[in-house]
Amino acid sequence: MARKPIRILVDLLNQNWPVRKAKAFRNAAVECSFRARGVAEGLGFAEELRRTGSQRFCFSIAFNTPWVIDALTRAWPLHCPGMTLVIIDNSSRKSARPIIEGICRARGIAYFALPGNWEMNPNRSHGIAMNWVAHNIVSHLRPEIFGFLDHDCFPTSVVDIAKLMEGKAVYGARRIAKRGLEGWFLWAGFCFFRFSAMDGVDMDFTPRFESGMDTGGGNWAVLYRGLDPENVVYAETMAITVALGGTEAIHGMPGGVFFHVGGASYRRLISTAHYRRLMSDYVWETWLGGPEGRLVNDL
Repeated sequence: MARKPIRILVDLLNQNWPVRKAKAFRNAAVECSFRARGVAEGLGFAEELRRTGSQRFCFSIAFNTPWVIDALTRAWPLHCPGMTLVIIDNSSRKSARPIIEGICRARGIAYFALPGNWEMNPNRSHGIAMNWVAHNIVSHLRPEIFGFLDHDCFPTSVVDIAKLMEGKAVYGARRIAKRGLEGWFLWAGFCFFRFSAMDGVDMDFTPRFESGMDTGGGNWAVLYRGLDPENVVYAETMAITVALGGTEAIHGMPGGVFFHVGGASYRRLISTAHYRRLMSDYVWETWLGGPEGRLVNDL
């Protein structure tokens, strides 16, 4: 299919050095400004998490879609008892935040609402939200292991991430930079770290689109490039085809255990209420004991 003229123009502009420089300056300013907000609240929340006694934490960045948080907060205690789930709310829709908070409260899952995020690009918004967590919560919490999981990525059977990481610094689904360029990164929706190996690293989960690296790509320069390959465990992603309502779609299963809906916040197919209902029913009936366990029925 031929690209639209406006897309061609945007691509040409993005290849222009002064344009790239100006965008990089703008993005850095937005990230720095966001990271500096709510610092005291992050410190207080880190102290709350420390009091749980847990040393292993999985952070999931929620974004506008309570129904996936409903499924995730049900699936996690069933299948990942050795790691504490924490929901970090980056929702741009004010109406979504109290619903997501209510789900977490009902299921006893830790919840934290980020300051309003001004970044419009969903990938950069996700990246700077992850940076906020890394620098304003994790750096104070200093856990044994921490990581990030996409809000629409659910464990489907029992998995012990700490065991998979024994003797290793990082674990996750790897993505490679654009052909001809150096670099790789762990997909931001499935990446886990041993804190002792990250201590002092200025982690950066923002994208590096110019190198073909999405959210998490910023960590190539500050972290991944210097890692001993022996300290990395890669999670293979299996493909699964799901047929719902006469439509077939391919979904990924990182580690062969986690079912990733993919684009639950913004892709066209999942944006219809009818398809969301079909997908929600599929997830609950297949892995969560039936849809009657849902807290959110308004999809």
